[in-house]
Amino acid sequence: MAGIISNSGLRNVLIDGIDLLGLPSYALAPVSGIFMSAATVSTTAGAAVASSVFSTTLLELGVAGLAGAAMIHAGATVLDHLPLGSFFHATAGSVLMSFQGRLKLIPYESVVGLTIAIVSTLIFGVFKLFL
Repeated sequence: MAGIISNSGLRNVLIDGIDLLGLPSYALAPVSGIFMSAATVSTTAGAAVASSVFSTTLLELGVAGLAGAAMIHAGATVLDHLPLGSFFHATAGSVLMSFQGRLKLIPYESVVGLTIAIVSTLIFGVFKLFL
């Protein structure tokens, strides 16, 4: 999947979108994590694909390796719980929850993931702590 994405226009669309919105270069890290976790419906796969596709660009833009990795991983937690993935079904099945009941939790999980991504971006992107 990383090869397909890196050779498609999606990579450039994300980079151009960050530029168009006037966001700082480090914003590419959590945004790429968000989009890649949505594409793979997995935190692990999303973070792996995002880091494979965008790591060189982030490093060239001056984002520290640790900061980029932390923000990509945090971004990957925002949409990793969509109904297409195994996490969605495993968590519903483990507590005998209906599909409709599990769907109702998606907004709450998204807010938690977005909060994680925002805090990580503040720590590693804005304030550059622990670097």
